[in-house]
Amino acid sequence: MDTIQLNRRANLRTVLDELATEGITGAVTRSSILGIDDRELLAMLRGKYISNEAAREIEWSMQRREGWMDEDHRRESLDM
Repeated sequence: MDTIQLNRRANLRTVLDELATEGITGAVTRSSILGIDDRELLAMLRGKYISNEAAREIEWSMQRREGWMDEDHRRESLDM
């Protein structure tokens, strides 16, 4: 798997954790907030390719700048 896909997968987990801290845990609700289908979200978490379009939609939904999903944020603080 390439670096961008690894970063996107890690960042997807980060945004899902953020939603969970806000009490949003249901798969259908989380996927709706992220602007993607709930089956697509599950597939992404299981290793499916995260497209550019899906990454940009997640960024927009979570108020992140374009390209954020592609970058490694593991060393950053969770306080944004």
